[in-house]
Amino acid sequence: MNTNSKSKFNAKEIAIYGLFIALVYIATTINIQIGSTSGGLFHLGNVMSFTIAMVFGKKAGALSGGIGMALFDILSPYAVWAPFTLIIRLIMGYAIGYFAFKASNSKKQSIINNSIGLIIAFIVMIVGYYVAEGLIYGNWIIPLQSVFANALQCIVGTLIAVPISTALRAGFKVRHIKTEI
Repeated sequence: MNTNSKSKFNAKEIAIYGLFIALVYIATTINIQIGSTSGGLFHLGNVMSFTIAMVFGKKAGALSGGIGMALFDILSPYAVWAPFTLIIRLIMGYAIGYFAFKASNSKKQSIINNSIGLIIAFIVMIVGYYVAEGLIYGNWIIPLQSVFANALQCIVGTLIAVPISTALRAGFKVRHIKTEI
């Protein structure tokens, strides 16, 4: 699917990225409020974003997670979070996708690569939303209550996305379908 090394997008890529962004947005709308702060919004957007990054690579992961979840924020009562979400989710998706496609000669190395990407994403999410919440509320104590819920979102997203992405990648490999966009 990668037609050239330039940063220009072709029509096929735009359509695919648009589909991925829509999938992340829709998955994010499936949510449950479990607290009074942003970390208390549990949603399935992480599952979709992580899966896309692990199956289709860093660019797809970054764009779909960043834009899809920022779009959710803009169209919801969480609009103030949109710029932070865009940056945090872009970095998370890029890290997951980058390490998922890092060359490996063994299944063990592939697991290690995926784990590194997911751990980086986990840290980026926890620290990023902590800093964002601190800036938004002007208080560095209040954001501590969101750390557990944000961590839980990453853990659940990982536990669901890893087996799904593993199955998808195996299926695409058997059919000789290139997935990195």
